[in-house]
Amino acid sequence: MHRQSSKKREQIRFLKRVIMSSDDHELIGRIFDLGIVELNFETYEELSQFVDCRYVFHCGMSMRSLVRRVESLNLAGDLIWVDPSDWDTGRQAVDRYAWLNVACDVFLMRLISVFDCVLLFANDVFESGLEARQCTVRGLKKRGVRTELIELLEALQDDHEALRYERNSRIHQGWERTHSSCDETFRMAASFERNGQDLRGADSLGKRINSKRYMKEGLVELQRDHNISLRKLGKRLNEIYDLLSPEFEDRFRAKFRDPDAGFGYRTGLVTSE
Repeated sequence: MHRQSSKKREQIRFLKRVIMSSDDHELIGRIFDLGIVELNFETYEELSQFVDCRYVFHCGMSMRSLVRRVESLNLAGDLIWVDPSDWDTGRQAVDRYAWLNVACDVFLMRLISVFDCVLLFANDVFESGLEARQCTVRGLKKRGVRTELIELLEALQDDHEALRYERNSRIHQGWERTHSSCDETFRMAASFERNGQDLRGADSLGKRINSKRYMKEGLVELQRDHNISLRKLGKRLNEIYDLLSPEFEDRFRAKFRDPDAGFGYRTGLVTSE
């Protein structure tokens, strides 16, 4: 795993935060709007009699999960852009070092899981019929999903490969990133502070021990990872939605006009020529 240099870790000036928008693309709004049809039915069994309604329902379910997961990255941002002065009162539930670990866990888990949510959404749009555990890029490719989309999905996965590796290492191997220029000192100082004591003296770099400065170093590094990742993610999601949108419209239109099982025909919104 690549380790940041001490010079980079000592940066303590907060970065301008990137805010992630989850529903700007017209495809998201389109499926939200069509989902209103669900209000016409009391049960899924009633809804599923109509192929167009069933299609919109399943696409809407996976789309909403994706939107919520993307939106949750802003929650991770709230944790990462916290004010270190909030710990000066001694009333925080966890110490500074533990906060950074939790913020990192939340950010990495939610960022990397966006990819899985995108796969499930594509699975429903293309009606690939894959179970969640089998819904992979390879699985979608075998089911005939367009090559252009497969390439974008692979690119999305590659965009966050280093952070995916870190997420897996944290979850499965107990690995933790270092957060500051003198991490062992920071860990001890944060623990002392949590118990109402000060750890005084100089750290291994010869600098005065300063928990607030150490925390700022860790936050700025997380902020950098956050901003870079979200910029890539926003761009890639729009590219994926651009490919999914015509596929969704073609499939929905055909089902809506189905004379046997289309809601459009049953309600008289579509008539045979």
